Amino acid sequence: MQKIFIFFFLALLGTGWMSCHKMLDIPSKRAVAAPNMWQTKNDAWAGSSACYGLARAALANENAHWAYGELRGHDFAVTSRGDLNAVVDNKLTANYATMDEWRDWRRFYAAIDQCNLAIQKLPLVPERDYRYSTSEMKLDLAQVRAVRAFLYYYMVRIWGDVPLVTTPSDGSFGNVQREDWHKVLELAAEDARAAFDDLPWRYNGKSPEAPGNYRGQAESHWAGIAASKGMVLTLLAHIYDWEENYTEALKYCDQLMDNQSNTNYQLVTTDQLTKLNGTFKGRLDIPGGNIFQLDFNMTHTEYSTTGQLEDWTLHEPDIPKKESELYVEKDTILGIFDEKSDQRKDKYFINMDDEHPEFYKLKQVDALVQNPPLRFYTSAIVIFRYEEMYLLRAECRTRLGMTLDAVEDLNTVRAKRGLLPMNGTPSQDELLDAILQERRRELMGEGWRWYDLVHFKKVPQYTNLTEEAVTNGAIYWPVSKAALEQNPMLTQNSFWK
Repeated sequence: MQKIFIFFFLALLGTGWMSCHKMLDIPSKRAVAAPNMWQTKNDAWAGSSACYGLARAALANENAHWAYGELRGHDFAVTSRGDLNAVVDNKLTANYATMDEWRDWRRFYAAIDQCNLAIQKLPLVPERDYRYSTSEMKLDLAQVRAVRAFLYYYMVRIWGDVPLVTTPSDGSFGNVQREDWHKVLELAAEDARAAFDDLPWRYNGKSPEAPGNYRGQAESHWAGIAASKGMVLTLLAHIYDWEENYTEALKYCDQLMDNQSNTNYQLVTTDQLTKLNGTFKGRLDIPGGNIFQLDFNMTHTEYSTTGQLEDWTLHEPDIPKKESELYVEKDTILGIFDEKSDQRKDKYFINMDDEHPEFYKLKQVDALVQNPPLRFYTSAIVIFRYEEMYLLRAECRTRLGMTLDAVEDLNTVRAKRGLLPMNGTPSQDELLDAILQERRRELMGEGWRWYDLVHFKKVPQYTNLTEEAVTNGAIYWPVSKAALEQNPMLTQNSFWK
């Protein structure tokens, strides 16, 4: 891993990030001259690893994953910060440096550009370095395609129509118009399906796609970290769910669930979900439900002082802050967790008698590192996990009229959290409301709430946006001023013009 860590930074310097200096406004400082890159097995490892690293940077930058996915959903309240309040209030053109970062999609395109470069260059390496086999190249190439598919799916939910770029840049973003988001997701689905055949179910050394210890590491290192068949099935289910193609979404949900013996994904206990070194540690020592995550790991010096939700939700004595920036109001907590047997309320929150209860579900702060006034966060950005897929399948089944099966999926998650089963035969609307509420409880703080409100068409019910504003495009973020000035072919999202 020490070598991979070095390779990753060489990749950042030499294979796409710094080469896109106009895209990121960062001067080029190449560690490896571009003509000399993509020659060896180590180059291939570095170049493909960089795709994950740049994707993680895009989501972690200024806590972007949570700014996009949580703040506009109104479950979290803000103590003092004006920029966070602006997002909560849907004032997305407010003049704050952090909001300039969140409006700007160039970090995502830096990651996509690295993927495009890797897709072009990886097939050339086996003939240049005999140590890099064609089968290993296919596995790395499949992972890169999966990452690109994920990035486009992620961006569509934020900005809607986005430029569709599938070839490496020449160092600048270029003049590319925004593409209809359906076409973007079509490309993402094609990438995911293309990746499926060359990915393993597990990196346990027993798969023909990944025999032996992949890159010298055992399964525990790669579980949930490297793209797998389970990851792309999950991604495909979400792509089609976002498009409201519930028949296709259900097909991929079922394919994932029917292969549990291959994936080894398991529902986790509430204690495992919320404890230190539990689900949000990332790499787990026991079988778990993390399908895909972007990892921060102390052992491999992959940690940060920002970029995780804990930086906003924790305070002393865990981190050196007198007050959290974000909290959930007590009345909101009691309204969401309104069933007495729900195990999550007492695990998600502490200091309930304080003015601002502390959200304690994510708390991966490494106590071994003493460097006041800093603390190092090591929680993974968990994108997909198994419990969420049960709730996704429950939604698809509900919309397709499979009520009893949907209730069974919903009750599977409820039972794991100490709740009594939902009985009877609810109407479709009642069942969808119950699924949305269970998603709210189970996935709180994981970056799903805003997208759920958009997809379930509940934005006006829970936020200050009207139905007219939603119809006019207020669900999307504005395109940054920097991107519009750089590319005259771009247009602003309608609501923000």
